[in-house]
Amino acid sequence: MGLFGSDEAQGSYTATQLDESYTQTVDETPGVLLGIRPYKDNQGIVDGAAMLQSLHDVRTKGLRDKNISQHHSFELWFDEEKLKFYMHAADESAANKFRRRVANSYSNTQVFRVEGGDAFPQIHADDYIAGAELDLNRHYYYPIRNHQGDGFERDPYGEVTSEMLSTPETRVVVQVVFRPAKNDWTEGDAGLFSRGESVDDVAEGLRSDQVVGWLNPRTRDASKKDREAADVVEMQRGQYGFHTNMRILAVSPDKYEAESRARGVAGMFTRYYNTMTEQGFTDDPVPASERGAFIEKLHAREWEDREMILSVSELAGAAHIPNKEIETPKIDWRYSQRGGEVPADSQRSE
Repeated sequence: MGLFGSDEAQGSYTATQLDESYTQTVDETPGVLLGIRPYKDNQGIVDGAAMLQSLHDVRTKGLRDKNISQHHSFELWFDEEKLKFYMHAADESAANKFRRRVANSYSNTQVFRVEGGDAFPQIHADDYIAGAELDLNRHYYYPIRNHQGDGFERDPYGEVTSEMLSTPETRVVVQVVFRPAKNDWTEGDAGLFSRGESVDDVAEGLRSDQVVGWLNPRTRDASKKDREAADVVEMQRGQYGFHTNMRILAVSPDKYEAESRARGVAGMFTRYYNTMTEQGFTDDPVPASERGAFIEKLHAREWEDREMILSVSELAGAAHIPNKEIETPKIDWRYSQRGGEVPADSQRSE
C-alpha cells in the first residue's frame, strides 16, 4: 500500500461450502498453542501494551540486518458456545516467555499449554465459510485509534466479542499474527512502498502550505487538523512496532450466519478509526476461490508482509486480554485468584 494511497477492498462476504473438511490437532500444530483464561480484575488494553512491549525481541541477520524475528499470534475463538482466548508461540522458548509475561502483566490470569484435542475449530465439508483480512486505510505512519490519544470510551473488544456470539453450531475466529519490526521502522526503510519518507517527513508535509488548483493556482495554509495530525504522526517515532496480519473467519451450517458474523466482526474493527489522522482498518473479504488457502494460512499461523505495522499502543487495542469492562456473555473467565493449576479441559477430546 502506498504512503498516501489506499486500496479499495474487493470481494464478497457471500459464504460458500468447501469440498473437504479441515481439522488441525495440537500435535499437528507448528509451535505451541497456549490457552488463556482471563481474570476479570486487570487493566485490559494497558496491561496488553505492557506485555507486547516486553515481547518486542527483534532478531537480525547479515550485513543488511535482515529481520528474521519469529512471529506469533493472538486469537479469539467462538467455539463450542464459548468465547476463548489463545496465544500461539513459535517455539517452546517463546511459549515459556509468553507465560512469564502474561503472569507479570495480568495477575491471576491463567495460561496453560493445550496438550490435546483441536488446535483450531473444526471445519466440516458441509459448513459455509466466509472470511476477511484487514488492512490499513492509509500508510502505517498514520496511527489508528488506540488507548492513548483519543482513546476508547470502552474496550472495543466488547463490540468485537458481542459480534462473535452466534448459534451453537457456528464458529468464529479472529487471528492477529504479529512479528517485531526493526527499531528504525519509522525511518523510511521498513516497507517496500515507503519511498524513503520518515515520520518526520510526513509530519513536515502535513504542516506545510500547499499549492492547490490548476487553472488558478493558489496557496492553501495547513489546517489546524493537518497540524494536529502532524503531531500525532510524529509521536510514532521511537515507539516499538509490530508487522501485523489480521484475519477473520466465520464457519456455520447456516449460510446467512457465516456471512453475518464475518461481515459483522470485520465491521467492528473498522471502528478503530482515528478522526485526527483519518486512519482505520479496511476489510478485504476473501474470495471464494481462495478460502481453502486462507484456512491453511490460519492453521499455519502464517505471517506475510501486508505492509501493515502497528505500534505497541495500536496493536494492544487489537490483541489483548480483556477485563470486567467486557460484559459479553459466554467468555471463558477465570474466577479463582490462585494460579498454576491446569484446567480440566486443557486436554480436549472430540
